[in-house]
Amino acid sequence: MPLLKAPHQISVVEAAPPKYLTTANVNLRKGSGTKHRVILTIPKGKNVPYLKKKGNGFKQNIKGAKKYSSTTYAAPSTKTPGTYVKGVLIVNKKYKLPATYNSGEQKQARKAVDAMIKKAKKDHVRLTAFSTFRSYDRQRVLYNNYVASHGKKQADRFSARPGHSEHQTGLAFDIGGANSKHWAENSFAKTKEAKWIAKHAHKFGFIIRYPKGKEKITGYQYEPWHLRYLGTTNAKKVKKSGKTLEEYLNLKG
Repeated sequence: MPLLKAPHQISVVEAAPPKYLTTANVNLRKGSGTKHRVILTIPKGKNVPYLKKKGNGFKQNIKGAKKYSSTTYAAPSTKTPGTYVKGVLIVNKKYKLPATYNSGEQKQARKAVDAMIKKAKKDHVRLTAFSTFRSYDRQRVLYNNYVASHGKKQADRFSARPGHSEHQTGLAFDIGGANSKHWAENSFAKTKEAKWIAKHAHKFGFIIRYPKGKEKITGYQYEPWHLRYLGTTNAKKVKKSGKTLEEYLNLKG
């Protein structure tokens, strides 16, 4: 059985079966003592049943603790001007934001991406958010440069027109790994960082916005580095569906 550490951070709650209320974040370890691997962290303010006391800790049934293994990240505010479907802000080639919208990163999304980067580090995976919020004017400059360099048809496969970029919402993050040569490149898909993101991003409220083989639906080529924040509940639903956001919400891309 794993061991629930730090008894000084828990207080007794009269209940049957016995439970403890965490008064701080508490690490649940595979065995007694800090030398053992942390299985999960139980947040402050949770009632945790235990089996029996052992030394300075308490044996805990891992099945009973699974519900505490992850933090839920709330859905973004719906105050951003734009088109919403089922409470989700839609920005794609059809739906746009006003040029005057210039909020910067949304705090909830930044908190979630920081938590994801921190968790990845514990798994020995280094992540970097190398491109986040972009203003309407910044996107206009980028898009026009890409058109000048690659032509409009090709530029439209990987760059949004001003007003149509998710980065303007403050909810989109381009994520890279330890080697910057793979940032925003097709080669990123084969890295351990991309594989980690594909497996874990939804737990922090993110989806891979432009999946492989869905260009005709999203309008954009596969971008395993481009994450969109929806909040944990929505992100898990979209991931489980195996659909793009447009498909999930029955929208045109």
